[in-house]
Amino acid sequence: MNSFKSINAFVHAAEFSSYVMAARVLGISPSAVAKSVDRLEDDLGIRLFHRTTRSISLTEEGNVFYARCKFILDEIKNTKALIVEARTIPKGKLHVSVPQIFGHTFLMPLLPKFLAKYPDIQLDIDFEDRVVDIIAERIDIAVRSGLLVDNRLVGRKLGEQYFVVCASQKYIDLYGAPSTPAELIEHHCIHFKYPSSGRIAPWSFMAPYENLDLPKNLIFNNTYAGLRAAMDGLGIAHLPVYVAEDAFKKHQLTPILTEYMLPLGTMSLIWPSNRHLSPKVRAFADFISSEFATGKYLVNEY
Repeated sequence: MNSFKSINAFVHAAEFSSYVMAARVLGISPSAVAKSVDRLEDDLGIRLFHRTTRSISLTEEGNVFYARCKFILDEIKNTKALIVEARTIPKGKLHVSVPQIFGHTFLMPLLPKFLAKYPDIQLDIDFEDRVVDIIAERIDIAVRSGLLVDNRLVGRKLGEQYFVVCASQKYIDLYGAPSTPAELIEHHCIHFKYPSSGRIAPWSFMAPYENLDLPKNLIFNNTYAGLRAAMDGLGIAHLPVYVAEDAFKKHQLTPILTEYMLPLGTMSLIWPSNRHLSPKVRAFADFISSEFATGKYLVNEY
C-alpha cells in the first residue's frame, strides 16, 4: 500500500512537474510527496527527477518509469470503474424460481419486454411447485404464494390471490349448480394437491363455510389438469381466477358461488435478507412489481 501511495505521488508530481501542485491534488503536504518520491528512488536505486530549487523534471529512467506507472494507475482506475458499473447496471445471470401457473400465465408473456429492457441479464428460470430452499439452492429471487414465515427472507407483495368455483355448462345441466357452499357435498369436486406436501388445498369460502369436508372425486397436483377436468364436465373445480378466466370468456366454464369467495393468500416476490440487493435482482423485482401494479393481474373479476 505504501508503494502504491508513493507511485501515485510520483505520477502526479511528474504530470505537474511540481511537488506543490501534486500535493494539492492529493490532499497531502509537499514534503509528503517529496518523501514518497525519495522512497521510490531509494527502492529502485535510480534518480527519477532532476531537481533545482525552482523546478523538477523527469530523468530518462524517470520517463520510462512514469510511462509504466501511468499505465498501471489507469488500469486500476478502469477496473474500479468496471466494478462500480457492474454494481449499478443490471447484468449477469439471474436465478429465478416461480410456480408453474405463475410462470406460464404471467412471466412468460412478460419476458420479451423484460429482456428488451435489460439485455445484459441472463435469466435462469426454474418452474417449481414445490417450496424451494432459496438460500440453499442459491436462488436470487422467487415468486411464492402464501404467508412469508422464514425470517431469512424478505418479500414484496404483488397482490391478493383470488379463486373461483366453477363448472362446465354440461355438468350444470346434468347435476345442477349448488346455491351455497354446503351443497357441494352432493356434487363431484375437483381438488388441487400441493406437490411438496401432498396436502389438499382449501377452498376459499367465507365463514361459516371455510372448513367444509368436500367430496374428493378427483385430485390433481397440477392446476391445469383440474382446469381441463372441469371443462370436460367431470366436476366442480376451485381455480385461480387467472387460470379460469379464458375458459369463462369462451363459455367453457361458468363461475358459481361467487358471493361466498374470499382471497386465498398473497403472491409475493422474495429473496434472501442477508444478501445485497444487486442491480439485477432489483431490476427484476421493480419490473414485475410495476407490471402487477397496473391491475391487469390477480384480479377478482369473473
